Amino acid sequence: MFFKFRSIFISFLCLIFTLFSLTSCSDSDFEYTIEAKLNPNRISQLTALLQITAEKPCRVSIKVLGETPIEQSFEIFADNLSIPVVGLYPNKTNNVVVNLKFEGGEILDTVKIKTNPLPNGFPNIKINKLERTKMEPGLHACDIHFANYGKFNSIPMIFDDQGKVRWYLNLSFIGKMVSPFQRLKDGTILMVDRFNIYEFNMLGKLLKQTTIDSNYGMHHDVVELPNGDLLICVGKRDAYINIDGEKVLSDSDFIIHFDRKKSMIVREWDLAKHLDVSRNYLNFLRKGDWLHMNGLAFNPKDSTIIVSGKDQGVVKISWNDELKWILAPKRDWKKSGRDNKGESPFPFVLTAKDSNGKTYANDIQQGKKSAPDFDFPLGQHAPEILPNGNLIVFDNGARRNINEENNYSRAVEFHINETQKTVTQVWEYGKERGNSFYSSIIGDVDFLHNTKNILVTSGFIDPDGIHSAKIVEVNHKTGKEVFEATLYLKNLRGNRLPAWGQSDILYRSERLDLKY
Repeated sequence: MFFKFRSIFISFLCLIFTLFSLTSCSDSDFEYTIEAKLNPNRISQLTALLQITAEKPCRVSIKVLGETPIEQSFEIFADNLSIPVVGLYPNKTNNVVVNLKFEGGEILDTVKIKTNPLPNGFPNIKINKLERTKMEPGLHACDIHFANYGKFNSIPMIFDDQGKVRWYLNLSFIGKMVSPFQRLKDGTILMVDRFNIYEFNMLGKLLKQTTIDSNYGMHHDVVELPNGDLLICVGKRDAYINIDGEKVLSDSDFIIHFDRKKSMIVREWDLAKHLDVSRNYLNFLRKGDWLHMNGLAFNPKDSTIIVSGKDQGVVKISWNDELKWILAPKRDWKKSGRDNKGESPFPFVLTAKDSNGKTYANDIQQGKKSAPDFDFPLGQHAPEILPNGNLIVFDNGARRNINEENNYSRAVEFHINETQKTVTQVWEYGKERGNSFYSSIIGDVDFLHNTKNILVTSGFIDPDGIHSAKIVEVNHKTGKEVFEATLYLKNLRGNRLPAWGQSDILYRSERLDLKY
């Protein structure tokens, strides 16, 4: 699309400027052109690039019109500008207002950009509740993956308060799952597959692709450190464990520190050093997947790492590789180490106490029963340290009490006394929703810093055969929902089982500003 204008219509433009409360008009001819290129990098179809040339240097701001307008200003001052546009509506002729400010005046114009429909497999999104004045600012970013007969097509997306998709990145060309979708402090979009780290901008331009040491395979989680480096869950080539005299290749049980500037691994942590690799508390996949690490958190206050191991519990280790505590039921703990010849980790297993400091009965400590105000997390995901120092996780709850009779998922907050090795449950959300909120796999929970609300993602819900995911924002004080969206997943290429690449999944969600 190509547009060329002259200010021969200056009187008309001045009227328009007045309607939009602009401050000045130019009394001389001002020539400029705007060329709009939709989807400039071919993988982000709701974005565009405006190429603007003008006879004088300009500063530009833009606004995508609609019920949820997306606007952004750019500080660069030049006569030749490339201006990114994000937040276009799909299957629509979008009106994008462009404001050019130059010495002596400004020009306001509207560029029309026609977009294509969304791909067929995208979920239907229903907004169940919306109280915008009580919500965290920003839109709804989804780390979503579509089944592809045993593989995943990863297409992260962002939708608005009306349930309209306003941005997505089609990464299906990679041919495998890339995750987790996150935006780093410098604005870079970062995701990983088994051996590659991908860095994109919001227009879908690949800024950098880094292949890591082939002795490691990344999975499940990547955490940005305060200096911009990365903590990454990995498996390691030729890492074995001994279980009942059998030598078994293990996976998902190392952490690496990746120097992002130097593109190299500078440190590793072996979780088998601290834990009992023979403990078969929840493992129903295979022996070598004894831990199934699926989440990390870094606490800058004491330089420690929180690890979520689906099959073992939540573990804290120091930067210097010392075990601090284990949040898990007190059952089946033997010696640590890959050969089960290390020290017993049992002294580090936390004792559960109620809000009055009373120790729960032994059957609760062992996870055989649940107390009304306490449950151990099982199969949990997405650990996070709250500003008050407490731990919050998404507790999937599969096989709670080691049966299939008491399954429910929740966000749950724990206070941990590291010195006394005790744990107290202080808050939860989701238990009361039962099967309608239960996700046997995947899930996410985030603290929202402006409102202090909690964002909860239950990413694989399947009651009565209706496969969906939910994103819920909850007031931390009242426990009341201020936002809820249901994503009805379509599963066009899979058998709808919770197996790898056979069902659509919403791995995580975030509250993000939609901007370049």
